Amino acid sequence: MTLTPNNYIENSCKLPVHSFPKPMVKGHRLALKAFADNQAAYHANAIVKSSMDHYLKAVNEWNAKPEKKTVRKTSTSVKKLPTGDITRISDEIRIIRRYTALHGKVQSRLTVLRLLSSLQKAMIEKRIRKTSPYAQETLQIQDQLIAALNRKGEQAEINIGKKYLEHYQQIASSQRIKDSVALLKRFVAIHGRERVQEKAKRLIRDMERLVKNGKIKKNDPYALRLNNAYKSLKTYIRDKKSTPEINSSELNGIIGLVGNTVTSVKPAPEHSLKGVISSQDLMNMDFETIGLRGKFQELIGDPSVGFTAMVFGQPKSGKSTLMLDFAHHLAVNHGEVLYVAFEEGYGYTLKEKITRIGAIHPRLHFSEEMPGKLGAYDFVFIDSVSRAGMELEDMIELKNKYPRTSFIFIFHATKDGKFKGGNELAHEVDVIIEVENGMAKGKGRFGQGEMRVRF
Repeated sequence: MTLTPNNYIENSCKLPVHSFPKPMVKGHRLALKAFADNQAAYHANAIVKSSMDHYLKAVNEWNAKPEKKTVRKTSTSVKKLPTGDITRISDEIRIIRRYTALHGKVQSRLTVLRLLSSLQKAMIEKRIRKTSPYAQETLQIQDQLIAALNRKGEQAEINIGKKYLEHYQQIASSQRIKDSVALLKRFVAIHGRERVQEKAKRLIRDMERLVKNGKIKKNDPYALRLNNAYKSLKTYIRDKKSTPEINSSELNGIIGLVGNTVTSVKPAPEHSLKGVISSQDLMNMDFETIGLRGKFQELIGDPSVGFTAMVFGQPKSGKSTLMLDFAHHLAVNHGEVLYVAFEEGYGYTLKEKITRIGAIHPRLHFSEEMPGKLGAYDFVFIDSVSRAGMELEDMIELKNKYPRTSFIFIFHATKDGKFKGGNELAHEVDVIIEVENGMAKGKGRFGQGEMRVRF
């Protein structure tokens, strides 16, 4: 099939981009932008049109000559990463599995955005690197997700070419969680929770079945921990206890093994972050942090480049004052900052706060509305999300478009702590800050703490 400006994005997911010569890879990425929105950029600029015409000619010629497809072999061997039964699936394979599961299905834009966000966050945090075994596949998946989102409509359909689908499926099936570890993961997921009797009974049956079938043996390295979990479940069912329980040291050992995000035997607080990780996993990660120091480090830790945060509190709680102080600190020490003051605009109250705090610096900028481009800023504050009329999808889309820009979303909360869109966003961000009665409480994947708001 001949590729044209009209059909390029629709068919881009079928292209073997991972085996393109480097100049064509660059051309492909430009084409996704040039042909988006009914080829708006392609028709608006003569230079773009000329470049894309040249690229289309080259890619159509390349597709017509099968022998050229060996220019850069990347038929990645699935033996590059450990295969068989392991304790943790690699981040690359997790992404590839999630992507192949979308094949042939119509998904909401939010589902596609979330997968793209997970992929880009793994890249930013260097859990997926350019030197990773399946880096080319993950880059190709990133391009295809972006192409799917560039299509009009509230839903996106993912179709993967047969050859590449088979390749992805082969990679996805090359690793599997060890049976004993998989059972321990399920145990941690219900530990300390109420009304999980049926799940506990199913888990007991699966434990007994795998032992009986010889899938889990006495010499399994995790047999002792699994046996302790089994005893805990049996006691929970027999004695009709309120929750399955095990001593904290044994639980911590299991959590350290399975890499679960649970950090306490207690249920997570209502506004806790879904992505909190154990200290062991955190130490094994290679973050590119912003180098935050001082009182704000004590509040939220030292976040990674491109972090996201949500800040909430009731009206007049001091959250805008706190965030102006934070914006000034970031401008002085860490880079270009934009504070989008939807709430107050260029009014007296904003000027008064800036003067009182001393939030004046050449790298601290203000706007009454969202600029068309944000790539020049390292940090963007949006005050407030409700006044900006933003939905969850809009915030995720911003993050995906500018992965190295940190976004701080500010919300108004009612007296009962509710706020539109915030409860859903809490599962997507890295940091949560609650401001109440002149105190700010921060928590998230980089640390937690408290500080008094400076009025």
